Amino acid sequence: MKRLEQIVPSQELAGIRVIVTGCGYRPLQQVFCDIVTGEPSHDPIFVCGKEMKMNIGSATAGILARAGANVHMVSTSEDKLRNLKASIDNIIEDNTQIEFSAVDLSDEETVRKFVSNLPTDKPFYWVQALGLSGGAYQVKDDNPYLPIEKIDPKLMEAELSVLTSTQKMMRELLPKFRQQKETRVAIITSMSAIRGYSLGGTHCAAKAAVDRYANSAMLALYRQPENIFITTIRPGGVDTGMYDNPKVQEAINTVSDEYMGQYRKHQTYMPPTVIGEAVKFIFTSLAHIPSLNIVARGQFPNEGS
Repeated sequence: MKRLEQIVPSQELAGIRVIVTGCGYRPLQQVFCDIVTGEPSHDPIFVCGKEMKMNIGSATAGILARAGANVHMVSTSEDKLRNLKASIDNIIEDNTQIEFSAVDLSDEETVRKFVSNLPTDKPFYWVQALGLSGGAYQVKDDNPYLPIEKIDPKLMEAELSVLTSTQKMMRELLPKFRQQKETRVAIITSMSAIRGYSLGGTHCAAKAAVDRYANSAMLALYRQPENIFITTIRPGGVDTGMYDNPKVQEAINTVSDEYMGQYRKHQTYMPPTVIGEAVKFIFTSLAHIPSLNIVARGQFPNEGS
């Protein structure tokens, strides 16, 4: 089911350029279904005739474009970005304004050049949806949920690189944000930032680092004359393809057992467009929403360890 097609188009974000960092997709390997509707929980796109699962960044880009925003997608792969633009344009089938740039967010000079070359015809908002899959480190079996003795320090460095990339981007964007009447920023971390489990020595630590960074930035920048309103979004499991590998599913079973969950009977995840809808709500609300926790129906909803 193409949920983007079902989103009613609007002009709620017309006149705003939203930078979305961390856009991508993965090949479909397994279909998970919603426990209420029974429908597949991933957001599909087709690349060269093959079905892919959109990640949080790309699905959010589609939702915001549907709301009238001029969306600028960012990732390291120009080919993926080109495919994403074509797919989203095809799904939405209206006059979407989608731009893209291939940027290595780990390289300061590249980030500086990207930001300096951005058009200045519209105010900027920013969605930071960068995850581990956007980096160069290849995670064995796509599984970051490991016992302490099996954690590769390189995996830990790769997870923590999201924090440094976030700071590099924030530092370059801040001068532009400070020239605006108002700025909205959504930094997407994870429920793993606030709840621990035995296989979270890397993933929980890294997500918590980005989460606390976002909180500090929020407290530093919300006052006048800054008016930079930062929101931390903490999703639980999202059906982006990350959980398709059987090794990851077994690790999630172990985590679920620790929270007395039911995943050994039925693993359930939410579509990434759900996160996009949350971002749209945050960006259009008259209030400043400091943080938002989101889990799929049927996922263990613990907000702490």
